Amino acid sequence: MAENGGGIRLHFLNITLGNRGGASVGKLDIDPQGLIWRKTGGGRKVELFRKDIEALEWTRIPKGGALSVKKNGSPTSVFVGFRDQDLDSLKEVVSANFGHELKVSSMSAKGRNWGDAVLDNETLQFHTDGRALFNVALPDVVQVQHGKDEVMLEFLPDTGAAEREDALCEMTFYVPRDNERYAGADEETPPSKMFLDAVNQFTSDGGDESTEPIATFDSVAVLAPRGRFTIELYNSFLKLAGPNQDYRIQYEAVQRIFILPKPNSPHTLVVAALDPPIRKGQTHYQHVLAHFPTDEEFTVNLAMTGEQLAAKNEKHRGKLHEEMSGASWEVFGKTLRGLSGAKLTRPSQFRSQDDAYAVRCSYKADDGYLYPLEKAFFYVHKPPLLLLHEDIESVEFCRQGGGGGASTKTFDLAIRDRNEQEFLFRGIQKQEWDNLFQFISVKGLPIANLAEAQQGPGGAARLMDLDLDGADIDSGKARMDADSSDEEDEDFDLGGAEAAQQAADEEASDSDDDSDEEEELKLKSKPKKRPADDGGGGGGGTPKKAKAAVKAPKEKKEKPVKLTKAGKPKKERAKKDKNAPKRGMSAFMFFSNAKRAQVKEGNPGIAFGEVGRKLGELWKAATAEEKATFEEQAAADKERATREMAAYKAKGEAGGVDDGGEAAGDDQESD
Repeated sequence: MAENGGGIRLHFLNITLGNRGGASVGKLDIDPQGLIWRKTGGGRKVELFRKDIEALEWTRIPKGGALSVKKNGSPTSVFVGFRDQDLDSLKEVVSANFGHELKVSSMSAKGRNWGDAVLDNETLQFHTDGRALFNVALPDVVQVQHGKDEVMLEFLPDTGAAEREDALCEMTFYVPRDNERYAGADEETPPSKMFLDAVNQFTSDGGDESTEPIATFDSVAVLAPRGRFTIELYNSFLKLAGPNQDYRIQYEAVQRIFILPKPNSPHTLVVAALDPPIRKGQTHYQHVLAHFPTDEEFTVNLAMTGEQLAAKNEKHRGKLHEEMSGASWEVFGKTLRGLSGAKLTRPSQFRSQDDAYAVRCSYKADDGYLYPLEKAFFYVHKPPLLLLHEDIESVEFCRQGGGGGASTKTFDLAIRDRNEQEFLFRGIQKQEWDNLFQFISVKGLPIANLAEAQQGPGGAARLMDLDLDGADIDSGKARMDADSSDEEDEDFDLGGAEAAQQAADEEASDSDDDSDEEEELKLKSKPKKRPADDGGGGGGGTPKKAKAAVKAPKEKKEKPVKLTKAGKPKKERAKKDKNAPKRGMSAFMFFSNAKRAQVKEGNPGIAFGEVGRKLGELWKAATAEEKATFEEQAAADKERATREMAAYKAKGEAGGVDDGGEAAGDDQESD
């Protein structure tokens, strides 16, 4: 227990959130602002703010206690797993933080099947002898039927992750004619009808499949659970109607919606993260992956009255319209967001070398894509994995091939969460090392092997190059920090993406020029082999012997021909011409060059990586007038680059310089 500014903070581990979807274990934190429960391993989160808490109750149950939190106009949340000795500390924190008295009660253990049914907002409480026998969350009820003096409640089939044989499907209440609590206005209205009307106020009015769905998406390819389904959206749940099995998912289980464009593919994934997940047999699906053609247009007219539409928009901040039109993946994502109230997450500012939103890799035995998002990493698709930044303990860049030299073509990325579980993503192209390193550094995620990660896939030799030209690394890191923004409920920033890609191209151009110049210097400094050196005494041997002496080391130094997987010789990569004009610099890079010295002087001892972050903050805070000078410089430099490139091509030098000419001359001379 910790006290802070007049309030008390408590932390409880192994607390279970009580619901029909199965037992979810997590951590409960109580502070002066309210209560927050987080599922162990990430996923679902329940927040209860102080202003919304109406009452709290402690109930004694077998092997401990349960805490019930009653909210204004919402179902009661129940947390199970407390010890008996936790009661005193809970009383103290409830009184100090919320100004409420913790009510203490006990469950009835008499086993009776008669009592008093009391409606408390969206919770039906069944009492006997003044003690609670059980509680029913009415939003779980999908249909109510009325018989003679009886009311039957039908529940949504439990496709959650609970590994148990029994699940509550229906419950029937007998309401006697002489019941006073639900007595009708006249003798012709039985109490059972009044009880039915009272219960119907809080049940899932859209759960009855006899009503028409609000929106229907026909023949949608779904990757998990795999198959082709017709997706029907109702008022309180969605239905996946397949040829062999149907799935019904309550909107309360939809935690977040992701829009993920697939790299090198004309398709876009719409992912619904679920808690509790759905299941088929012993297989649990925590994510539903709907696969839409990117260019497919779709229009849907929502089957909702004006009152229903207004109620949904008021509850979920006005996201629905009578007619939704656009790309099919966008219409589906926005409609699902408006009905469920879940947040919509789009890709971040991260870009791969191919200007994609993800990097290709493999997890275990399957290939997939890893999406670096603003607040998480998402891997699709076997199995889909969501790794929140807040749950990550460390990230490690791992080289392949034993030595990890510059010739290594791929590397691995290991992500460890706070539960000491490791997720290893293999086979990432080495060109993505810098992009991922800059992204992870900007997000502030701990890197286990930071010194090695800074060197990159090329090892220590590459670190020397970075130190000589640190401006490019600073500008790249600052650019990512300047462009990063909260992706929730935001559209793609195409202009920002183009600017970021232009700066990345400039960095790649500069680094390529440096590597080409270094390689040329190595070739020129290589000593020439002469016959006199191998003849052993100032040219006393015959010319034929001298030829043989020169040719012998050539045969030893012949390199084997590299082959592709198909068995064909690999084409050697054309070297970049050092005489080609450089591309135009962006306004941000002019700004960075002008302000870098100022940042270092104003922050003595600043870390190497922090310079880029500071530059990004300054650029982000600069006004349009302050940026105008650098934008003019960028425009002038762009004209310069265009002019020089035109002159370069006109002279016929676009093919580059033959760097191997001198070596060829050496061979001819020795022969």
